[in-house]
Amino acid sequence: MPEYLSPGVYVEEVDAGPRPIAGVSTSTAGMVGVTQRGPTDGKPKLVTNFLEFQTTFGGFLPEPDPAIRDAWANNPTEGGRWWLFPLAVKGFFDNGGQRLYVKRVASQTAAAASGTLGTGLVSAITQDAAAGANSLQLGHVVGFTGTDEITVFRGSDNVEIGRTTITAYNATTGRVTLGTALNAEVKATRGDYVQKGDRVGTPSLRFAASSPGSWGKAVQVRIQPSVSASLPALPDPNEGPLFITALAADADRDAASIEVNAVPGLDPGPLPDDVWILINNRRFPVTVAQPADGKVTLTFPDGTAHAPWKTGLTVRRVRLANAGAGPQLRVSGSGRLYEGAVTQLDTGDRLSTLNVVSVGPDDVVTFDADTPEQVFETARLRLIESTVDTRFTDPGGGAVTETFRNLRLTGDAPGTVVGTLAGRSRLVRATALDGISTDPAEFPTPGSGSWISLADDGDDAFEGLDVGDFVGTDGGSGKRTGIVALEDIDEIAICAVPGVWAGTVESALVTHCEQLKDRFAVLDPQDGLDIEGIQAFRELFDTKYAALYYPWLVVTDPSTGQFVEAPPSGHIIGIYARTDVERGVHKAPANAVIRGIRPADGIAQDVTKRHQDVLNPRGINALRFFPGLGQRVWGARTLASDTSWKYVNVRRLFLFLEESIDEGTQWVVFEPNDESLWALVRQTVANFLTTVWRGGALAGTTADEAFFVQCDRSTMTDDDIANGRLICVIGVAPVFPAEFVIFRIQQKTREPQLV
Repeated sequence: MPEYLSPGVYVEEVDAGPRPIAGVSTSTAGMVGVTQRGPTDGKPKLVTNFLEFQTTFGGFLPEPDPAIRDAWANNPTEGGRWWLFPLAVKGFFDNGGQRLYVKRVASQTAAAASGTLGTGLVSAITQDAAAGANSLQLGHVVGFTGTDEITVFRGSDNVEIGRTTITAYNATTGRVTLGTALNAEVKATRGDYVQKGDRVGTPSLRFAASSPGSWGKAVQVRIQPSVSASLPALPDPNEGPLFITALAADADRDAASIEVNAVPGLDPGPLPDDVWILINNRRFPVTVAQPADGKVTLTFPDGTAHAPWKTGLTVRRVRLANAGAGPQLRVSGSGRLYEGAVTQLDTGDRLSTLNVVSVGPDDVVTFDADTPEQVFETARLRLIESTVDTRFTDPGGGAVTETFRNLRLTGDAPGTVVGTLAGRSRLVRATALDGISTDPAEFPTPGSGSWISLADDGDDAFEGLDVGDFVGTDGGSGKRTGIVALEDIDEIAICAVPGVWAGTVESALVTHCEQLKDRFAVLDPQDGLDIEGIQAFRELFDTKYAALYYPWLVVTDPSTGQFVEAPPSGHIIGIYARTDVERGVHKAPANAVIRGIRPADGIAQDVTKRHQDVLNPRGINALRFFPGLGQRVWGARTLASDTSWKYVNVRRLFLFLEESIDEGTQWVVFEPNDESLWALVRQTVANFLTTVWRGGALAGTTADEAFFVQCDRSTMTDDDIANGRLICVIGVAPVFPAEFVIFRIQQKTREPQLV
């Protein structure tokens, strides 16, 4: 109860009337089957169209080797054609399905393709260069010193093209100047690259496909050092003021001094006697003469060579950032750095690799080694991390590429190579090995080239696949497999294991639905059964939570362009979903055109009326062709012996009502169990059922004829109340399908008229 302890105005929120019940979705499906790739761990994945399924799980599967195929296809009791699963998924979306949770099944002996990197330093050539060129455009110069011997390789076959040296570099653009000209043409499109030193086979990093299967053999991975941040060095606080001015007069190549305009607004007194200046990106030490007549004289040391300069050229003083070699340096933006970070200090004429020990106050960074003797404010400290590129070409068409930047090489937290790939990559996972090093000169590198193909160990191991893999195991939430994993998704209302007729698997699927009591299964018979065969197959089941459809369908396999027979369950579940969306779950999913099958003879076996006269009473739903009406679902019965539940739409209507009331009345738990609560529950459920009735799902001309809701002393005893039980009794009158439409016609005798 609220407390009112002092005078004032109090604004309060109060509940008014019953809480609404929202109807749950009945068109969300779940399927279990073998796919080309995709996660085998975790919860089932949601796909909302067939393209999304292909992106996550791959395309169509080829028929397995004859021995494996025959062991499954010729087994009438524990067999199946599981390789047709992607065709069933396509049939689901072709027939109007919108949401499908997929759980991949893989053999327990299936293995992921992998590849192990050694160490070395390579950099891709990113721009073509002709023979005789004296410079190269590289992807990066991380790990180089600025004066290195390099070997140039042809990327297509990793053959050495030539050897040369780097004499100058631009770390920002990646352009390097060569000591000797190229003796052959190089091409970026061919994957040509340069290598510094030799490669070492010490295992440093292993990449593996994200899921088991031979598909991983088509995955390629590349890891390169990269620059995550470029931070300028800060000048020594003891250095004098900065000045920028212009050349006052032309200067000859041999001039010992130059005149520049006085620095505007700068008191002549503070000008230091000896400074370094920057002209055209070249540094020179000079002696400064104090301004006279608006000019300042800058004198070079004896023997200094420079180019002739023109009037107006910018002259800038550059200040030292350190006072001699030492392990510390002030860096702007040092907050980007962290303990153990690998950096490269670029002084313009030299590249030095330094590891960060600590980042202190006032932007002071401490390294594990001394900096060069002279570091100017033009120097840049670059944070070196890594970039991982992956690529995969699907044999069925399409390609997947990924790029992950700014990754730390070691550790497994988010932001590292291992952690980021585990959480974000659809293609690969990484494992750091004992030989891994943070030194860019010993970066993880393939034995040849810059890309590694995951060709080792990838195996589907279909010979080890068995019915237990489809049934699955319960390892807890997120760790379930097979059919059991569908329990992780509460939204699933229809489920199937397309193409598998094994009794163990279909019994597990039926049991799954009967235990959860919120979903309905569609079973597939063995392909090629005759009328007697399908009747014998049906005799194994008695459940109100499943339906059986016959025969199989004929569809086009896009991967081969050939017509193949496909299990009907995927197409039928799509029709369930389409009917639910267009008409409602109370509408029998029958007399509906089957989409996505061969236009003519899309049903594998012809079912006549005489055949269906035998099948329908046994709960076998026929798929039939009618001239002028196309190929349709012509049955709506469950596999129940209880005639109260013989219709699919009646069973699924009650599943919808039960699940909606269950989820919509959770707020009642632990409320005071008295008359006011009972009245609120009655009104809440009645309002919901009235909406359902108005939607045409319940029979009756009035709401009272369609349903009743009782929740009072007549449904509960004092013992029930004392034991915390609230009992609400609900009765509904479902609409039944007009399965047999009968028109009785008789001759009418004309009555004589009396005159």
